[in-house]
Amino acid sequence: MNTTTRNFISTILLSLFSFTGSYAQFVTVGSGSYRTTHPGVDAAGRNSYPSGTPYLSGNAVGKPVPTSDWWSALVKNGTASNLFNYPFTMKTTTTGLVVSYIPWGVIDDLNPFTVGVTGLNAAKTNVSDYSDWTVTMDWDDATHQFQATAGIAMPFIYFTKKTTDVAQVTVSSGTVVIDNEMLVCTNVKNGADFAVYAPVGSTWTQNGSVYTSTLNGKNYWSMAFIPLTASNVATVAAEYKKYAYVFPVKTTANYTFNETTSVVRTDFNVQTEVKEGIETKILIGLLPHQWGHLAANSPVPDKYSYATVRGEMKTMAGNSFSVENTFHGILPTLPYVDNYSNGFTPTALTNKISELENSTMATWTDSYNEGQVFNQLMQTARIANEMGNISARNKMLSTIKTRLENWFKAENGEVAFLFYYNSTWSSAIGYPAGYGQDNGLNDKQFHWGYFIQAAAFVEQFSPGWAAQWGGMVNLIVRDAAAYDRNDTMFPYLRNYSSKFSNCLWNV
Repeated sequence: MNTTTRNFISTILLSLFSFTGSYAQFVTVGSGSYRTTHPGVDAAGRNSYPSGTPYLSGNAVGKPVPTSDWWSALVKNGTASNLFNYPFTMKTTTTGLVVSYIPWGVIDDLNPFTVGVTGLNAAKTNVSDYSDWTVTMDWDDATHQFQATAGIAMPFIYFTKKTTDVAQVTVSSGTVVIDNEMLVCTNVKNGADFAVYAPVGSTWTQNGSVYTSTLNGKNYWSMAFIPLTASNVATVAAEYKKYAYVFPVKTTANYTFNETTSVVRTDFNVQTEVKEGIETKILIGLLPHQWGHLAANSPVPDKYSYATVRGEMKTMAGNSFSVENTFHGILPTLPYVDNYSNGFTPTALTNKISELENSTMATWTDSYNEGQVFNQLMQTARIANEMGNISARNKMLSTIKTRLENWFKAENGEVAFLFYYNSTWSSAIGYPAGYGQDNGLNDKQFHWGYFIQAAAFVEQFSPGWAAQWGGMVNLIVRDAAAYDRNDTMFPYLRNYSSKFSNCLWNV
């Protein structure tokens, strides 16, 4: 093979490799596509994405990264304040977990109650495990290791350590009484009372405000929030002791839908590990939207109650409960019957439709404002349809469909109206982004909810469209709330918490 031929073949191969590399930046989904590499910024320097990498360790490594949960600030920043799980308020520090009680507002700079191990000085706190409503926080400074597991509406927090470490509790506010393996701590913060439970046979040593224990050679202990209504703190602390050694390992909220009865049933289950003793049930809490809708065959809370900003939290000893809610359906648009009402003027409504039917989508916008315009046009088009104004409906249908297809197809050199999948943060980011949807992964349920509803509208009046573009609609459905626990791209039900929903990193 002469030099000319060799150079020609090399040029062809190089071109093929270059094309393949460029092509691999895009994933085709039906008639649409998304990017797997960042497209670059727009003229205003927009198109950001979350910086850094998630703070993960242990079992949490390798899974899609959860966001929009009550503890998500930790996975983003490696530290977090204002971790409200009801009834506790927590924050992480280099020396361990600060536990407090804030009835409302945000946590202050005081550290009334800190749990950790002696000598701990961890620059960051990782998330080492999580399940549907629990998280395990992990401190590791290469010499000492300490973990804390907390869950929404759980009146206990559970701790583990390295065998060689010494458990440490620092109480800078309130009064502490050592009762064999228990620490009974009263009036710690805002009238809150706590109890700390070391393994049976353990002893606590006091040095000023610091209490330490070797835990009788064990590596686990726990603490409880004593109900504010308890008439005798020591009595309830002793009563709670039997639950102190039943640790949650995994929590799941699994739902089913009965199409015949339209009932959604959610079964809440806690998998446990009994560290010692004969008790097998955990003490769990239910919030109003749960205990107010219990299934007929569900256990019922019958223990102490706690006041929270979400309403009364009732507790029970058990490892499961079930909730049922009936879905009564919704009407996306009311039927055109108001034309028979006194004072109703079809002319005024027709004029409103005329004002919007020729609207065009803005060229300079963001994902949130885009969604609001989708909603405005879609609702107007449905009203037009009910009035028999098919021409106006079709104009708005065409406008929405054209822009959605633009969003749902990523093209080379394009920096606006496209989706980019960021594998580091397990997220589909839409550009241009609004309200931190890109760098904060914020408000996905709001932004994509508008898009999904608009897509449903297009399919309603343009049947068959979803066969081409539905794959991209499903992509953003999964981004906001992946319905498959085995989804490798997105976290399971990102914007659904087993107890409640909130946004972003909880900051």
